[in-house]
Amino acid sequence: MARTPDRQIEHLLRRAGFGARPDELGTYGALSIAQAVDALVNYDGIPDDVDSFIGMAGYINTTIRGAFAPQSNIVDSRQRWLFRMVHSNRPLQEKMTLFWHNHFATGYTKIAGALGTTEGARYLAAKASEDPGAVRGQIEILRDNALGSFKDILLGIARDTAMLVWLDGRTNTKAQPQENFGREIMELFTVGVGNYTEPDVTAAARVFSGWNLQRPGSGTDGSQHY
Repeated sequence: MARTPDRQIEHLLRRAGFGARPDELGTYGALSIAQAVDALVNYDGIPDDVDSFIGMAGYINTTIRGAFAPQSNIVDSRQRWLFRMVHSNRPLQEKMTLFWHNHFATGYTKIAGALGTTEGARYLAAKASEDPGAVRGQIEILRDNALGSFKDILLGIARDTAMLVWLDGRTNTKAQPQENFGREIMELFTVGVGNYTEPDVTAAARVFSGWNLQRPGSGTDGSQHY
């Protein structure tokens, strides 16, 4: 089989990832373009082991002030995601996670201001496998559904703790509907301006008033969900 020119592979990996590492030029260059695209899209067959290489020789460094704790320290959370973008063998997964993160934009500062810095990082970036309460942070929700159904992603985000804080879902009650999430779900996340009415926003706020945060066994006290 003829080798695919590096420039074509470089272009493909800029579009489906964050550029081509030297080893990727060899791996994908040995494939036809159709085979390379297939390998990038069907990444489930490639081990998702990139996190296991953090801190190892031959990989980019992280700035560690103690134990590396991306599940509770937002600086480490950001470094882990950047590490994945550079070293993942599933680049399209990380590219699409970033795409969805931009689409369902959520700010750490507001989450941390409401729940504390540790919980802010936790609800944005924790992996269920590393969290004592099996919390799956927002980034992990998006990452697990990077090429999945938009409906599934939207439902996951609507139930996501970080989003419930970011767009004030936790203050949305039957008695006092909070319209922030109801408006944004139509204006930014789905149909767009001009395709919904103010009564639609009011109705959406009432529909989502039943989705809130609580501690198990404590009732709906508005605190973070574990």
